[in-house]
Amino acid sequence: MARLVPKIYPEDLNVNTPIGVSYPFTVGNVKQNYLTTSQIHDNLRNLCLTMKGERPMQPTFGSDLYHLLFEPIEDEILSQAAGKAIREAIEEWMPFIQISDVRATSRRKEHIVLIEVAYSIDGWAAANTLNMSVRI
Repeated sequence: MARLVPKIYPEDLNVNTPIGVSYPFTVGNVKQNYLTTSQIHDNLRNLCLTMKGERPMQPTFGSDLYHLLFEPIEDEILSQAAGKAIREAIEEWMPFIQISDVRATSRRKEHIVLIEVAYSIDGWAAANTLNMSVRI
């Protein structure tokens, strides 16, 4: 049986070297990520919450997630459509991430859609979950 050997990123060995900026952005005090897995998590959130065409000079960066949020569809269909939109964005921009599950739940009275993305990173045994809430 094959054994998964985790990748070791050289940047992770030096705890004093920041790898990137943490999300959400704050005014005045910039939080930074010191682990590659934390930065990948924040990059995935950024990719999912950016609309295609929103970023100058990169019209295909982002996902079609926001186009789904205003559709009058049930949670099961919303989960399938959100999963498709997120998977398409990840295939293009972050192909080293494997999505295992996407769930979307709408709270109509609160005008919020909760999206949960279960994913893993190639070369790492641990699974991660990205939780996003989008106000509609």
